Parts: sequence; structure tokens; C-alpha cells
Amino acid sequence: MPFAGPHPPAPLDGCIVLVVDATTGAGRIVTARLCAAGAAVAVVGAGHPGRGDDAATKAAFLCKELADIDRVALPYRTDIDDLDMVRELPAQIASDLGPVSASVVVIPSGPGTDRLAERFRAASRVIAAALPEGARHIELASDTAAGAGQDEELVRRVVEQLLSGADCPPDALPSAGPPVTAH
Repeated sequence: MPFAGPHPPAPLDGCIVLVVDATTGAGRIVTARLCAAGAAVAVVGAGHPGRGDDAATKAAFLCKELADIDRVALPYRTDIDDLDMVRELPAQIASDLGPVSASVVVIPSGPGTDRLAERFRAASRVIAAALPEGARHIELASDTAAGAGQDEELVRRVVEQLLSGADCPPDALPSAGPPVTAH
């Protein structure tokens, strides 16, 4: 017999999570999993040199896909080289959705990405400093050369870290101190 009553709250109900580089690869998987766990996700497309796509458009399309399955996600865009723009993300998201409970920044890795990864790490540090007190910050280094299996494992660990302190709003999430890097 199907469950007829109200659905029990999802473990991340009330959490607002900012995910940078959320439109492809591990970032897209993290976004989908967090939404499935009940979080409202700020889907941040990260524009950067060498990327032959429109990050803002990809973020909007992903949010539309998630809305079609009753998930809460809003699209945002930032330029990782414009640290002032990056610094404003948590405040912008707070005005749209509420205080950010956690952030996940996907750091590119693999052959030839050292300089790009350092720029993402700089943006990650700026975001971490701009988060409300008590909000979690996670860096996710995804090796695109390793394939989807490794990304799935990294994503599982990130979601578990957030679920381990899933009482949202941000003052209820235990602070991770310096950024946690999932490898």
C-alpha cells in the first residue's frame, strides 16, 4: 500500500547549498543529489577561459530540469577571475533563497588544469570567507580523467558530510573550519 500521508522531511530540508561549477561532471551530480536530499541549491555556472559554453545558460537549463521534478534550484553565474563578483554570491543567494548553509566548489583537476585549479581555489577561499558563520565549505577535486566512478564516490562523500550536520539553517551545521577537500 502506498504511503498516503505527508512525506517525511528530507534530510536537507531547509538547507541552502551553493554549488560552484555545478553544471557538468561531478558538480552536476552533487547538485542533483543535494536537491534529492531536500536542499535548495544555488546552481553556479562558473565561466572561465577555455570553456566553450555559456555557464549561465547551462545553469538555467539544469535548474529547469530540476524544477520539472519538483526540486528547488536557482541559476547563478560567476566569473572565477572576478573575485569581487565571487565574493557577492553568498549575499545574492541569501537575498533570493535565504542564508547559505553550505557551499561546494568543484576544483578542476587532471592534466593541464593546474592554473585553472588555482583560480578555482582562490575563488573557493573568497566564498568560504563570505559565508555566514557556521556554514560548511567543501572543495571537491574531481579528476575528469579518472571517470564517472570516482566522481560518484566523491559526490557520495560530499553529500554524507553535509548530511552528517543536516540540521539547517547554517547555525545548525557544524563548522568544518578550513575548507574540506574531498579526494
